[in-house]
Amino acid sequence: MTRNTLNRRRVLAGAGVGITGAVAGCLGGGGGGDDEVHFITDYYNSSWESLWGDLESEFTDETDVNMNIEEGGMSGTQEGRLAQLIQSGNPPDANTSTFDQVADIWATDQLSTVDDVVSSIEEVNGELNVGGAFLGGDNIYQVPHGVYVSDFVYRQDVYDELGLEEPETFQDVLDNAQTIDESDMDIRGYGLAGMPTGKSQDEFQVLLASAGINGLGIRWKDAEARDELEIHFPEDVVTSVLQYMKDLSQYSPDPTSIGWAESLGGWVQGQYAQQYHLNAWPVGITALTAEGEDSDGLRGVAEATQVMAYPTWGEIDKDENWLSSPAPDGYHVFANGGNTDGAKQWFEWLYADSTERTVQFYAADPGRFLPSYADIIGSDAFQNQDIMQAHPHLLEKLQYVQDEIWGNHYGSVDEANVSSPEALYLQRQWFYGEMVNRVVTDSMSVQEAYDWGYGQLEDAFADAQEQFG
Repeated sequence: MTRNTLNRRRVLAGAGVGITGAVAGCLGGGGGGDDEVHFITDYYNSSWESLWGDLESEFTDETDVNMNIEEGGMSGTQEGRLAQLIQSGNPPDANTSTFDQVADIWATDQLSTVDDVVSSIEEVNGELNVGGAFLGGDNIYQVPHGVYVSDFVYRQDVYDELGLEEPETFQDVLDNAQTIDESDMDIRGYGLAGMPTGKSQDEFQVLLASAGINGLGIRWKDAEARDELEIHFPEDVVTSVLQYMKDLSQYSPDPTSIGWAESLGGWVQGQYAQQYHLNAWPVGITALTAEGEDSDGLRGVAEATQVMAYPTWGEIDKDENWLSSPAPDGYHVFANGGNTDGAKQWFEWLYADSTERTVQFYAADPGRFLPSYADIIGSDAFQNQDIMQAHPHLLEKLQYVQDEIWGNHYGSVDEANVSSPEALYLQRQWFYGEMVNRVVTDSMSVQEAYDWGYGQLEDAFADAQEQFG
């Protein structure tokens, strides 16, 4: 195994979305073979499936490179599949994920650089508008697709019916949840994720950031030198956040049934009127479903779905929020796959041909991502998509997320950026989400969950220091 370099230590970023991985160790050879690219992706709904099929056929006809496109599942699922392939000595050629899902692979020098691919894409779609969570010194290890910005969504029609105001604080969210839940309306007050991985972890960490600490439970010992990290997981803050999530859970459908995918389905089905989410994803999935079912009712739900910056804790305003930077999501090429060159050729063909082709990928999953390239969201091709023309509210909300939420609610606290291999190692641990799960299922008290989680943090941080220190 190759030790990661000092260059890597300096540029890694522990990004703010908890879609994480459990892939570790050295990789063997394998992949799809010399003439096939094995590509695992969570960009996969009915629209993506159809699009991938069309593009795969066209790409193979033009290049004679065969594609094996596998649905990998969302957070908590793809990690297991990757681990299985890696342990069998047969890694894929590429995947889609946030960078932390493949950080161990990167740290052992077994991701391939994609500088030339990204440069070609920038010539067509504009410069990258994201930071360095996928950079390694002078090299790039991710072909970016989009970023995830954390926000709060609510149903304006439900608020209007009950005379509720847009929440400024988390107490307002809780009060609104109670009012909605106790009303005669057939809808719950909040959709709280309580599955032990994925969305619960993400919401917990963003709530901690809103409370003025890093969601991973670490900080720089010296904020100016930034050469040594320490645990900072204050009991009063963490237990307050856990108690808040427990309080919210009483106004939610069974939290253990809610993860990322379920949170979208629940929104479309009108199960709850408030939730934490990303970008304008609930707007987009509802709009897409409305058009697919030709449903005026769902069109109304999409129009009524409002997106706003995350509320505050009252005494802590947005300028004290420790959200550092949105998490870039995209494609990674495995150096030890069977057809690394073919994978790079595939991504360059997908994104560097034309803006019109690139825009297809955002149309397949509208609202999920903010495009990573500066010229996309303002292009005629993007704004003239059928879904954007049918739902101008969706385009408006995406622009709001980019300009207002990302522009004014991230990066307020310099020391919040704990860029380091240790941070990425912690980002890949699932115990944060497990803390939430144990509280909302009453299998642990808030104090017990904190004590257990602190012990997990100590162990994980020690492992990170041993591996990367």
